[in-house]
Amino acid sequence: MPTFLQLCQKVARQSGTVSGVKPVTVVSQSDRLAKVVEWTNDAWRQIQNAHGSWRWMQAEFYGPTVAATQRYAYSAFSDLVTAAAITRFGEWISDQSGADSGFSIYSSVADESPLVFVDWDLFYAKYLRGTPSVAAKPSAFTIAPDNRLVFAPVPDAVYTVRGRYRKDVQELAANADVPECPARFHDAIVDLALIMLATHDEAPTQIPLWQMRKSFNFCNLERDQLPRITINCGPLA
Repeated sequence: MPTFLQLCQKVARQSGTVSGVKPVTVVSQSDRLAKVVEWTNDAWRQIQNAHGSWRWMQAEFYGPTVAATQRYAYSAFSDLVTAAAITRFGEWISDQSGADSGFSIYSSVADESPLVFVDWDLFYAKYLRGTPSVAAKPSAFTIAPDNRLVFAPVPDAVYTVRGRYRKDVQELAANADVPECPARFHDAIVDLALIMLATHDEAPTQIPLWQMRKSFNFCNLERDQLPRITINCGPLA
């Protein structure tokens, strides 16, 4: 599984402008090697931001409500895998078109029920004006402009909320850091970094090769890590 340092070394080697096995570290580099390190990380950032539905960037969360507290920042919830408070938050993942948003709430697993998503403007007019409704088990939620989850009715006790969220981009900073996408697609990072280096160097004869490789590897990444396209074929008559 290639590390950040190994990816930078591959970028430097294939650029044809750096001799030997360099860089020896990704920390405190200067001049040409600094660009190799910076643009390898930048290539990884661009790939992560290319789609909002990459599978490897999706995660599950859970966390408790607090009686009489209606609004919750992402840091109030924990990542299911790490069991630690969410730190790399990108956005909430929810179905905003139906009765089952993908978020649920329960006091015990036996009474788990879906939460209905309500658009912020409608939620604000219906639940946040005037006298609050009687506190009870929430049945609806919205996402406020500051990305806080807001529930209605206001919780009257401790309940567990769970659902999914999208992680924010992973920054590569240490030698041993490993990109989180499947390792078989890490060459897409190398190819994009090489394109940026060649563009900077005004080396147009090299760009088509790396662009072709990047397109191949990136398309394979999309095929593997994006949701499958489905067609809902209901009755024709």
